[in-house]
Amino acid sequence: MWIDYDWIKEVGYVGYASYYLQNCICIDKEVYSKLIELDTRFGTRASEQLYWSLLNMTRSDIIEVGRFLRMKDL
Repeated sequence: MWIDYDWIKEVGYVGYASYYLQNCICIDKEVYSKLIELDTRFGTRASEQLYWSLLNMTRSDIIEVGRFLRMKDL
């Protein structure tokens, strides 16, 4: 099943990689990397991808980095 990129953005994800991170239990690094590449082709900036990926992490040290990036207004 293919999910429309416009729908992904409308519902609040930064792209396919963001959707994948939030909806998969076991993340495959290769799949995630390919989704990042696809998102880049659709115009999602690397800084957006990094920011939202870090915000979805559960480790407190990663969350602190995400808060710092948000303050930098990526």
